[in-house]
Amino acid sequence: MKRLIQNTAAALSVGSLCICAAMYRYGVARKLYVIPKILSLLPSDSPSQRQYKAVRPALEAGREWFEAQPSEQKRIRSFDGLALYARYLACAGSEKTVILCHGWRGTGLGDFGGIIRYLYEQLKLNILLIDERAQGKSEGKHMTYGIKERFDIADWARLIAREHPSHRIYLYGVSMGAASVLMSPSANLPQSVCGLIADCGYTSPDDIFRSTAKNAFHLPPFPFVDVAELFARIFAHFDFSQCSAKQTLSQCDLPVIFFHGAADDFVPAYMSEQNYAAAKGEKQIVKIDGAFHATSYYIDFQKYTSALKAFIERH
Repeated sequence: MKRLIQNTAAALSVGSLCICAAMYRYGVARKLYVIPKILSLLPSDSPSQRQYKAVRPALEAGREWFEAQPSEQKRIRSFDGLALYARYLACAGSEKTVILCHGWRGTGLGDFGGIIRYLYEQLKLNILLIDERAQGKSEGKHMTYGIKERFDIADWARLIAREHPSHRIYLYGVSMGAASVLMSPSANLPQSVCGLIADCGYTSPDDIFRSTAKNAFHLPPFPFVDVAELFARIFAHFDFSQCSAKQTLSQCDLPVIFFHGAADDFVPAYMSEQNYAAAKGEKQIVKIDGAFHATSYYIDFQKYTSALKAFIERH
């Protein structure tokens, strides 16, 4: 019996470490070695999956439109030596630039395909569509949930400020990109940044890891998230609790507008509510009924774009 208990305990320990390693690989590493993307884990007939399929044509139309435009490739070197890439689409006569920051395992056109043409044609914004570190063309082995991405975003903003000193700059992120944007004021943004736009952003890397472990994988945060975080410290050199959107916003005077789908089952809407409550500067929150994760502007385009347009015009 004693031997059985020991063997069972050892098996559970090894199994737990394997799950933690899978969570780390899944959440942080550039390439997936262990398990598939999260959308493939969802039932194909779930409400969120049906919504994603329904908005796909609008996303693809926006992607095709942007690809047909004469954009210019930009490149910078990150603070830790990575080559980061973006595409810049100039809007004739405009002195306003929006930096678009996509989410975890995403792409710029995947997250902004449904609204990018509106930003250009209706709001007359120059567009910088970036590839986050370890995604797209940008170098890197690890995504860091905004901890290091916030410095990259600040560097992109400084590039625009140098090349276009008269431009007003807006930082606009979706999901992880939104959280990164909300944390970016802690990375010494240039003074020409005049507004933050956050769509379905989370409160902190630690919070979203714990939420996802519980809601998507039905695992208790302890010990799985804690060990996954240890792996991140060792192999990716960042800490889930190193920075947070709430902490940064409480010390930031920049105006910010939050968007969130009320039905979001990946980044819960209460996270935007908490970010909104923490924000020190001018702030506004817009909830979109019936929208799941990163689909708000598809579900109620009029409500979303009316609020966004007013925000840009005010700032």
